[in-house]
Amino acid sequence: MEPSALIPAADAIPAAPWFFRLLLDATFAAHLLFMNAMLGLCLVGLARSGRRTPALGQQAGMVPGLTALTVNIGVAPLLFVQVLYGQFLYVSNVLMGVYWFCITLAVMAAYGMAYRQKYALHASRATGSLLWALMCLLLLGVSLAQTHNAVLLVRPDLWQGYFEKPDGTLLAWNDPTLIPRWLHFVTASAAMGGLALAMIGRSRERKHDPRGAELTAEGLNWFGWATLAQIVWGVWWLMALPRPLLSAFMGGDAAATGLLLTGLAGALAAIGLAFKGRLMPAAGAAVATVAVMTAMRGVLRQLYLAQYFDPQTLPVNPEPSTVVMFLSCVGLSLAVVIWAARHPKVDQGRA
Repeated sequence: MEPSALIPAADAIPAAPWFFRLLLDATFAAHLLFMNAMLGLCLVGLARSGRRTPALGQQAGMVPGLTALTVNIGVAPLLFVQVLYGQFLYVSNVLMGVYWFCITLAVMAAYGMAYRQKYALHASRATGSLLWALMCLLLLGVSLAQTHNAVLLVRPDLWQGYFEKPDGTLLAWNDPTLIPRWLHFVTASAAMGGLALAMIGRSRERKHDPRGAELTAEGLNWFGWATLAQIVWGVWWLMALPRPLLSAFMGGDAAATGLLLTGLAGALAAIGLAFKGRLMPAAGAAVATVAVMTAMRGVLRQLYLAQYFDPQTLPVNPEPSTVVMFLSCVGLSLAVVIWAARHPKVDQGRA
């Protein structure tokens, strides 16, 4: 069967495609930063779980908040990708529906464990490595399921597997990019976890903690080596792409090649700054690299789907009032979040 015959018709959208693509990349980059820091702190926490230090408690205390931010901010890019690629996303969700449903359960379980870990460590009660390991396993499972979903979204030719497995358990193990794609994002999380650990160390340095500098150096080492490993997995991912897509990143497409070179330069700069102990410049380079890599991911998605679909061809049914209402709600929400961040002790004082 021709794969294009399996793709549903696209719906009209209320504004130009570039508008939603901009919002998709911006919100997904923010989601990635929080998600990588959350998973990374869990991975680093597991590696450091044998140490009973105040820094470990501070590290555990950050995970629940980061998990909540990851989930809530992740709603926005999910909505925007539905606007632009809904006919592909809905199908991929249904094809692996059992695992897609399990993502919610796994995140909820990990979230509960994160609070258990936080309060146990703050009360100086030993929890050992088991809880860290369970949290990591659950979140790694979620990341693997999300990777399968991302691959199924851009591979309509794999959808024919539904006729052999119509029970919602179709996965993309046959895709050669699946494993390097997943490893690339997992090591990115380890890198961001190291960066978060370095931030904790810097904050402790400012409080004249004698171990603050050591913690900062440890976190930067985590960040540097994990980012280096991320480049290795990225090269594997690149080489595993179908030849036409690989050629696009090797000079065949100006945008794809430019983003690849810029992202690689940013990653190398971040590694060099980390090994030199320059925390804030390394963090800035990391954030900029995530933004570039997010844009490159969008280009890769378009290249995959070029034979089936171009978002620029979506029918547009202008609804200015809907867009204005949406942007107003976003502005109001941001104002509330900023106010709450600047007044963290208001409720505590009243209690």
